[in-house]
Amino acid sequence: MHVREWLIQLSKRRAQSKKATTDMVQLCMNTFMSQLPSREDRFTMLNTMRTATEGKIFLEREYAQSTRDLVEMYEADGKIDEAAAIIQEIQIETYGSLENKEKVSFILYQMKLVLARQDYIRTQILSRKISKRGISEKGLEHLKIQYYGYMVRYYIHEKESMETCRSYQTIYDTINKADDETKTALDASGNARKSAFQNFVLYLLLSPYT
Repeated sequence: MHVREWLIQLSKRRAQSKKATTDMVQLCMNTFMSQLPSREDRFTMLNTMRTATEGKIFLEREYAQSTRDLVEMYEADGKIDEAAAIIQEIQIETYGSLENKEKVSFILYQMKLVLARQDYIRTQILSRKISKRGISEKGLEHLKIQYYGYMVRYYIHEKESMETCRSYQTIYDTINKADDETKTALDASGNARKSAFQNFVLYLLLSPYT
């Protein structure tokens, strides 16, 4: 209780140095959080962390991480509406301190939750925040496949067979063109590449002739 109170007070203190605030927040995240005795205490602490870091540009990463941790707890409890409502408001693409991979991962988590609510309009909005070029960087193959997997669900709902076909084609090509180590990781079940190719052909056949 005292840690939470001091965190809020010190984070709002005028003329407080950014480094002191950052160190204090990171101490709470990396040390105190793991020492909390109950899940309820962790939940309360995460809410406090969000309050202390909200609106501070130099604490964007900590705000995003504490938000995601909190939302994952909501998701684990089956509270998808609450989880989506919290995370969908964060414009992670504007966070300059985060790397492309971190932003893509965060947006994909947003897409996952809004899809769980069958909110296809917001799914489309979020999908546009991920550039095809950015997600094609080496090392992002797993995220790329996850992205197109979500897009498949969106396009099937919208009855866009050709776009569904192209998404499966991209998944197949991503696995097929990866180096051996990455390919093994992406196709761990041994069926992902085969399934993607089969669905690519199926939806191609279902697409209207133009």
